[in-house]
Amino acid sequence: MGDLLELPTERLNTFDIMFSLLATYSDYIVGVFEKESGGEAPELGEIDDPPYFDKSYVFPRDYAWVTDANIESKYHVIQAVLEIAFADNLTENEAHSKIDSLVDRAQESGIGVADEEVWDAIDDREDEGAEPATYSWVHLNKFRKFELHDQCFPWTTEEELRTAVAELPSPTPRPEWETRDEA
Repeated sequence: MGDLLELPTERLNTFDIMFSLLATYSDYIVGVFEKESGGEAPELGEIDDPPYFDKSYVFPRDYAWVTDANIESKYHVIQAVLEIAFADNLTENEAHSKIDSLVDRAQESGIGVADEEVWDAIDDREDEGAEPATYSWVHLNKFRKFELHDQCFPWTTEEELRTAVAELPSPTPRPEWETRDEA
């Protein structure tokens, strides 16, 4: 929405009008979230209910509903490790101990994650100079709702985001504009 021209009115709430028009006439609504602070919070609050929820997908960076029960893949382990590594309230030794413990539990449960992959992920994020994205409980609650409906696609790197977006589920039947070029 930030790319659109403002409506030439001072009497009406232009955000509501522009959002409603775009969302109503869109085949899909895709929200990409990289951090808690940003202009996308109002949109997240609008797309998590009818009439937009069914065609909406969220792509939050560094999101994982992290509990031992939800650590089901290497991705989940790395997300949890990043959260631990960059936690403000832990000393370096405490963080290292928690990371080692998490990786051990993951490996014991059959998740194929190597110690080197975990520490490489931390080093890569430190080299970027960027800590993992953090979100308020409101954001996390909304992401969890989308996750429970298979409409949440977390990512860590831009390459993962591009891959996830390319595999975006689409409405059925496919929008006419997508199938026109195939004929």
